[in-house]
Amino acid sequence: MAKFPFVALASCAVLAWCPAALAGPFDLRVAVASEEVFRGQVQNNSATLSLRADYRFDNRAYVGSRVLNNRSAGDAEIDVYAGWGRSWQLFDLWLIGVDGGLDLRTYSGDRQGPATRDLDWAEARLAVDSGPLRLSLSAAPDYFGTGAAGWRVAGQLRWPITRNLAGTGIVGWNDGAGLRRQTARLGSGRAYADYSFVLNWSLPADLSLYGQLTGASTKLDDSRRPRLLLGLQWRWGVQLP
Repeated sequence: MAKFPFVALASCAVLAWCPAALAGPFDLRVAVASEEVFRGQVQNNSATLSLRADYRFDNRAYVGSRVLNNRSAGDAEIDVYAGWGRSWQLFDLWLIGVDGGLDLRTYSGDRQGPATRDLDWAEARLAVDSGPLRLSLSAAPDYFGTGAAGWRVAGQLRWPITRNLAGTGIVGWNDGAGLRRQTARLGSGRAYADYSFVLNWSLPADLSLYGQLTGASTKLDDSRRPRLLLGLQWRWGVQLP
């Protein structure tokens, strides 16, 4: 938990920078899925329940948190994040969006075997998008509590299929000494690619149904074979004064 002060200070800095922008949209999401897969690594081998809340200030800064069960690293995972994003019209032709921030992932519960180490870790991220395309880079100085760095670069393509149906394809490359230490515990000790294809169907009453086919290019426990996830999400948002 030694990383908590680092993220807390970063979050306070975002809040202190926003005294005139304490109004904006609050977003709440509740989801249940058949599994949780993080960058190609299976987390639960069972159903996953998650709760996520976000608040975005008028000056485009935001803070948020997500809580979910995680059997691979304890009983529960708590993610806290803060960041800032905005868009520019480039040469009056392309709308370019930039988003950057800091994420903290912490875990609770009994930890057995290699998971007895401190698994909590922080990660910086930067993303650039234009239309359906998005390119992101994330880096952690202490990846998953391994004592060494890890990083990931990913590309995403999202496109509408019908009015209520959309598809998203994601391919990522994961590397770094810390990441290789982590995958060594899972069976390979190598850098790897992860991939996902997601179909999201919007339903009435702020519900959405999604299916996700995801996997990795190398053996990560039993995660190399593609996994099919099914999930249902309810999303509620309101403009706060």
